[in-house]
Amino acid sequence: VMRYPANRGKFCLAAALMLAVATLLPRIVNASTEQQWRFTVHLDDTPIGHHDFSVQQLEGYEKVTTEARFDVSFLKIPLFKYRHQDVQFWSDQCLKSINSTTDQNGKLFRVDGSTTTNGFQVSANGDDITLPPCISTFAYWDKSFLQHSHLLNSQTGEYLEIDVEDLGEHSIPLSDTSLPAKRYRLTAKELDIELWYSSDGRWLGLESTTGNGRLLRYVIE
Repeated sequence: VMRYPANRGKFCLAAALMLAVATLLPRIVNASTEQQWRFTVHLDDTPIGHHDFSVQQLEGYEKVTTEARFDVSFLKIPLFKYRHQDVQFWSDQCLKSINSTTDQNGKLFRVDGSTTTNGFQVSANGDDITLPPCISTFAYWDKSFLQHSHLLNSQTGEYLEIDVEDLGEHSIPLSDTSLPAKRYRLTAKELDIELWYSSDGRWLGLESTTGNGRLLRYVIE
């Protein structure tokens, strides 16, 4: 999740913003032990970078890896750079550990966290907090994350209160077709995100409107 600096407009991302249909979502590797996505990221109609995402099934755990690289420019003048790397381990729909690094236009973030006997311990840029033992990030790939009342921001380490609204049945466009889906709206602080899921719970897409009214979306390759 990220924002533009105030003097260049707010730019929100909540780790993922993805469009796909059943035949494209996701690409299966090594006998269904790993799911991989690669997305072109668009700001309105302009591509600004890529976001790679994978979920690997291990014995008793899921390993989730993401890498994002965005660059925004105007008349070839660089305005905004974003680099994010994140590794998470999950078990029984609970986050077990997280290690992330982010460079947001020169501002550096680091988040490290793991389960302890006292709860989930998070260190974010030198500040330590203890959270409940079973927490979630903005884990869009698993629809059950919408049941949480709070979510961990994997870039900043903030534990955000969220609100989820069921927007009913809609369809999501992809190329020259569309797919029926359940649509949800997730809000938290400045974040305003819309999510689509198929009838069997598969994640189909996400869009977010930035603070200056521009549309951020991911297109699957």
